[in-house]
Amino acid sequence: MSSSKTAAAVILSVLVVILILSLLLKASFHEPANAPDGATPGSVLWESRDFETILQGLLILGGVVAILMLLRSSKVEAQR
Repeated sequence: MSSSKTAAAVILSVLVVILILSLLLKASFHEPANAPDGATPGSVLWESRDFETILQGLLILGGVVAILMLLRSSKVEAQR
């Protein structure tokens, strides 16, 4: 594995860990929000899920990238 790929993997890993920790810390300091007048429980639940949706998207993207990297490395090894 080249040093540039290793460096990129380390940087991306550190950024993902920082993102996850910041989301967890931010979520732990929130006080419960009061529902606005006339709002249904469904709308309140879906409107407050922005960070969870971003985190789930990043996890799925990371999984896809990992699978693509594994497939590419197996093709390169098969050609040698």
